[in-house]
Amino acid sequence: MNKEKNVKKAFLWNMIGSTCYSGSSFLYLLVVTRICGAQLAGFYSLSYATAQLLLQVGRYGVRTYQATDLNRKYSFSEYKLSRLITCALMMLFGIVYSSYSFSGEYIIISIFIIMMKMIDAVEDVFHGNLQQKYHVEQMGKSLAIRNIYSAVFFTGVLIITKSLYITCVATAITSLILCLAVNTWFSGRYGTLGEKQGSPALSHVWELLKICTPMFVGTFLSLLLYNVPKYAMAGVMTDEYQTYYSILFMPSFVITLMCEFVFKPTITTIAELWWENNIKKFVTYVLRIIGIILVCCVGIVIGGHLIGRTLLEIIYGVDLSPFKLQFIVLLVGGGISAEVYMLYNILIAIRWGKCLLPVYSITAVLTIAVARTMVKQWGIMGAALNYLLSCSILFILFTGILVFVILKKKGQKNTAQ
Repeated sequence: MNKEKNVKKAFLWNMIGSTCYSGSSFLYLLVVTRICGAQLAGFYSLSYATAQLLLQVGRYGVRTYQATDLNRKYSFSEYKLSRLITCALMMLFGIVYSSYSFSGEYIIISIFIIMMKMIDAVEDVFHGNLQQKYHVEQMGKSLAIRNIYSAVFFTGVLIITKSLYITCVATAITSLILCLAVNTWFSGRYGTLGEKQGSPALSHVWELLKICTPMFVGTFLSLLLYNVPKYAMAGVMTDEYQTYYSILFMPSFVITLMCEFVFKPTITTIAELWWENNIKKFVTYVLRIIGIILVCCVGIVIGGHLIGRTLLEIIYGVDLSPFKLQFIVLLVGGGISAEVYMLYNILIAIRWGKCLLPVYSITAVLTIAVARTMVKQWGIMGAALNYLLSCSILFILFTGILVFVILKKKGQKNTAQ
């Protein structure tokens, strides 16, 4: 197979799919704010943040490991069974959380918001299979189809019914059906073609989950750290401020999603270069990606400073003028977070996932303890600074580890020669 043949097509469709994915998150908060008001949008944004956190239970840190499983250690049926287990756990935790935290129809709304994010985890295992076979363009197509449908359907039902309850239930159920239909077709045609299909070995499934546990804990703590400011605000400030923070934070969140344009299609190649001991090309490849993401982030921060906040005011219909500096702090944090996301995936691809848990644990100790105090002292600015602090610590630690691992690998290669 000529793996370079469809590189341009892969980047293009990955960009389209990732744009649809990140854009749908932006659109959901927009239409809820416009149609249901700032208070209900505050509840939605907090529930969505929790769903995003629980999504890490559903994904369980398996995606990058699956995409870089170059020797096909585990079969696709084993990856699918592991995902069924983790998605069931995700929904179980979501039901317990929603029942404990809310009352009335808010419980149902929260559960189905979590189910809408669970669909991302279901889709993810199919996309990992496609990426493993160098069919990133097909992954992008399926991602675009499902997210365009979900966004249009969610918006249409909410406009017609004015009911967040009906909208979330209907969107979750129909999107899950579409997700399974579309991704089963793409996977059957491009991902599992020519593979022997057998029953998954339970011992292999448990082994896979055990291997990916440090990655799961790392990503869970990562999202927890990024959402700590929101939870700190929930105990100190009203729901309206949750909405303001969520709107200001949205571009920062989107920056991290958008960096997938650059990074996601390259992860399998990065793993190949590492295991082939082509260290010079590996370093060049990684530095090039870091540079591209950095340039994109600088452009976004400048654009955000000039027109971004004004656009958010026009789109969401809220006054953000008191939060100019907070918005810039969040944008800078989003840029650093994009680099962290890339470094995190590289460390998994080269099988250094064991470092994730201690890194996130250290960051959690340093940032969670001060979050509530920062929010009490400085309000939304305190929340923004806490987010920036988390991103900065993670970036410094991951960069240090990657440099250490590269130097160690070069030393071993020179000794062998």
